[in-house]
Amino acid sequence: MIDATTFPHLACIETALLAEWPEHARFLQQSFASRDETLMRDGERLAAMILRIVNATDTLKQVCADYRFLCDRLMEEELHFRRHGAYRLNRFQDALDQVYANASFMKRYMNFLLVSYVLWDNHARAIQHFEKRYLPNLAPGTAHLEIGPGHGLLLYLAANSANPGSVTGWDISRTSIERAHGCLAALSNQRRVDLVEQDLFADAGSEAPRYGSVVLAEILEHLEDPVAALKAVARRMNPGASLWVHVPINSPAPDHIFLLRTPEAAVDLVVAGGFEPVDVEFFPMTGQTLERARKRDLTISAVIGARLMA
Repeated sequence: MIDATTFPHLACIETALLAEWPEHARFLQQSFASRDETLMRDGERLAAMILRIVNATDTLKQVCADYRFLCDRLMEEELHFRRHGAYRLNRFQDALDQVYANASFMKRYMNFLLVSYVLWDNHARAIQHFEKRYLPNLAPGTAHLEIGPGHGLLLYLAANSANPGSVTGWDISRTSIERAHGCLAALSNQRRVDLVEQDLFADAGSEAPRYGSVVLAEILEHLEDPVAALKAVARRMNPGASLWVHVPINSPAPDHIFLLRTPEAAVDLVVAGGFEPVDVEFFPMTGQTLERARKRDLTISAVIGARLMA
């Protein structure tokens, strides 16, 4: 069990989750045991933010129930993946019909993703990379854009970082935009964040804004043609602009359609999209080494900081 004196917010989430799902104790023990003091303290700060969001939008008990529900769904997708060597869906329209158009399911999905940032070791390391290595290296005054901000936590971190001069989020879903608004309000965000219902593939005319930083966090695996998306992103960016990508490898989920089998394949996608990787990390799923995850085709979070090539 987490030391509630040192890490009270993490302990609060852990206690609530184990009340809902006692069998998850071994997973949590593995996840937290692998972290150093810095990652634990970063997780504690994120856990405090997550609890503020939860208290404003739901109950912790319900969020924990949603987390368990989605983990069960992920296991169903995992079984399909093991049997067939492929994700269940391969068209965006199918994901739209079966997942994104289902408002109650999406609410549960967003709750699951939110708490996964502190419960899953690979997600905790990915968000630490974003906050501690990507954002501090942006030039002061950078126009920052996140595409598909989901729950809005990364937008909040960007808005409260020193270097972005402006912060914008795009999503094709009005529901997702409202969710991000709720997150920012719950965290009492004082910095202006523009949330826009915008399709990445819409025409980018000569007068369209250009950005010095773009984030695609767990987006590319939802697309039929990630390279086309990356090229569309590049058209919205200034020369030499920065890109941060977080994409899972061998990670079946109800709405994942583009299968990447190695983390190097994720790097190749970024290069094919017109970017030069400059800061790359591969984080295996909780309880696994990178070597074992590669050997067994287990989930790996590929995190890629890149620069737009001339």
